[in-house]
Amino acid sequence: MANVNREHVFRFKQFEVRNRMSAMKVGTDGVLLGAWCHVAVCRRVLDIGAGTGLISLMIAQREPDAFIDAVEIERDAAAEARDNFDSSPWSDRLRVIEADFNRWAAGIDAPYDLIVSNPPYFNSELKAPDASRALARHGEGLTYDSIVKAAASGLLSPEGRLCMISPVEREGDIMFSAAMARMSLARLTRVVTRPSTGKVTRLLWELSLGDAVTVEDVVTVGSPDYNDLVSAFYLDKS
Repeated sequence: MANVNREHVFRFKQFEVRNRMSAMKVGTDGVLLGAWCHVAVCRRVLDIGAGTGLISLMIAQREPDAFIDAVEIERDAAAEARDNFDSSPWSDRLRVIEADFNRWAAGIDAPYDLIVSNPPYFNSELKAPDASRALARHGEGLTYDSIVKAAASGLLSPEGRLCMISPVEREGDIMFSAAMARMSLARLTRVVTRPSTGKVTRLLWELSLGDAVTVEDVVTVGSPDYNDLVSAFYLDKS
């Protein structure tokens, strides 16, 4: 994945993702979340901060009955996601919504079976200097807390799941947000992104509205477990 951010077109087994215009490029975080989240029996799916649409495309490939709304505030990213959706085999089940998530969510009255998000995670003092990248990364209000609150306030169906990926440093913040919203932690996967260090740098979250017994595990990028997780998407290197 080292050269992903320099590619204009990233090719997967069943689709391609163009990321020439979007400030946020295809990366390991999105691939991990798109492959890891449970999608069975999910008919309505919401992808928050969709970027180029990678996670939406992965879910469309995995669940043939899913209809996916992809919300993206940044104009170039939304346009690129539309192109990626239109050129995919699942264009009739994918929709881009160019909007500010917080404003858009306030008017939604039909809940989703699955909500996924690889949201911006820069703190305010770490905003990128480029305006579009700052918008994509920081979100100007698209936070883990705002996503959890929206999910718990009617955006998520009673039996639905909210799945996100975060830096490990945000564990305490997200646990607090979930507790305040009365959401349960159903799954937590700790991700070692650099096997040479053995250090956990990412967390994969699954939150639910009902009671849940937490299942925790660890996955290391490049390990057999990781390769099995993403094998339906990455092209063979041979």
